[in-house]
Amino acid sequence: HCNVPSTMHAEQGKYLGKWVDHQQSKKRKATLEQRQVDLLEHAGFEWNINDKNWDAMFALLLQFKTKNGHCNVPNKHLEKGGSLGKWVNNQRFKKGKLEQRRVDLLEQAGFEWKGTDNDKNW
Repeated sequence: HCNVPSTMHAEQGKYLGKWVDHQQSKKRKATLEQRQVDLLEHAGFEWNINDKNWDAMFALLLQFKTKNGHCNVPNKHLEKGGSLGKWVNNQRFKKGKLEQRRVDLLEQAGFEWKGTDNDKNW
């Protein structure tokens, strides 16, 4: 994969993570040449890993709901290795800052923004 950590990752003495961040920044600013974009995408480069991670955690939330009938995930709950409980709490904390698409998906799934006391006790 091409998902290089942005901090302190070096390959052959070069800080690859910083370079990856720089490429992403240039793409956002539309200063990266199309040829470079094409080469990076051909290599499997992902421009917004945060979207992919969010979608993966949302899928875990839907699996949790299917099994449990609700989206009130306990704080310390792990789902297939992912810290789903922490992720759910982060969504609640970020409600005013989340993209509307994400808010809509969570609400359609039956997400409760305030949570319950049970969330803490599991």
